[in-house]
Amino acid sequence: MTIEPARRVTDLELLRLDMERQAEVLRKGTAGLRAEAQRVAASVEGDLPRIYLVGCGDSLDAGIATRLTWERLTGLAVEAVPAMTFSYHVVDTAPAGSLVVALSQSGTVRRVVESVRVARSRSLRTLVLTGNAESPLASEPSDATMILDFPKLGFVPGTTSYAVALVAQLELAAALGREAPAIDVLHAEIDRLGDHVAAAQDVVRPAADQHEKAFSRTSPILVLGSGSQLGTARFTARKFFEIPQLMTISQETEEYAHDEFSIIDERFRVILFAPPDRGLARNAEIARRLHELGVHLAVVTEKEAAEAFGAIADVVYAMPAVPPDFTPLTYALPSQYLAYHLADRLGGSYYNTGDVTHARILDAQIYESAIHSG
Repeated sequence: MTIEPARRVTDLELLRLDMERQAEVLRKGTAGLRAEAQRVAASVEGDLPRIYLVGCGDSLDAGIATRLTWERLTGLAVEAVPAMTFSYHVVDTAPAGSLVVALSQSGTVRRVVESVRVARSRSLRTLVLTGNAESPLASEPSDATMILDFPKLGFVPGTTSYAVALVAQLELAAALGREAPAIDVLHAEIDRLGDHVAAAQDVVRPAADQHEKAFSRTSPILVLGSGSQLGTARFTARKFFEIPQLMTISQETEEYAHDEFSIIDERFRVILFAPPDRGLARNAEIARRLHELGVHLAVVTEKEAAEAFGAIADVVYAMPAVPPDFTPLTYALPSQYLAYHLADRLGGSYYNTGDVTHARILDAQIYESAIHSG
């Protein structure tokens, strides 16, 4: 994503359009992603001892958010790993014959290109996922390349692209999977994803419109999630960084109790992702303690579980029910709408490129760095 100086601006209307089109993009695009996933998966033969989901930023979070689905469908050990950590450290202990699934929407992120190159130098198998068929990543030798073909709107932080990345990971996991009944169920729900997203947006829009009034430029933010929702928490923090430049910490829910707890007080705005899974009771307990600390607390949960938080949360996003594999997609919506509203009210520029130094460094540190081959 090399950014021309003329495009280093904040176009909130473009961001709004990108957020609002997610349901329609999914309705039109999932069949193509499924066909691509099945084509790519056909190149993977034999046993796989381990799968590594490698990426940076939103692409890494897509791996974190879908890792458990990968493991359930394939029956294999699956790890979501930052690209640099994989290339410089994890590759040294990767079992022979392991599969590296490398994702970069732009296809120009040097650490992701590097991860594929290093993996192949160690005789690991590789699959590439990118939205740019002309990119360096797409051109990198690999067992197969999956093109995420959907229309780009221009220079905006990832919203629709994240939804597409999540679906691409799920489709590829299904294409490589062994559990036929579970795969059939997953496919049926993916076919309904556009409707799921549209219903979730109807809940999120009014809630986010009210929720954003609780934030100021000086309010620190803490975002909590566990399991697949750790990816959502990280994604949420990134949207607050990228769009309005707000000071945000993302953390695994239980680890917060051991770490950030010591600094939390009434200054904080906290967002807790609490789907109705086995962690729900612990999430409710954490929410009560946060309430005692005096924070402004928002909880993103399912409508049927909302009552557990009604007396202790300032804001509850009572989301429509979706299967667990898809909560990372629908639960990622509040952060997008919040970041949009906050940028509109508080200001900010995409990736802080309104600042000359940030604008100069952005491309150089991500897209122009030297690639090491291992």
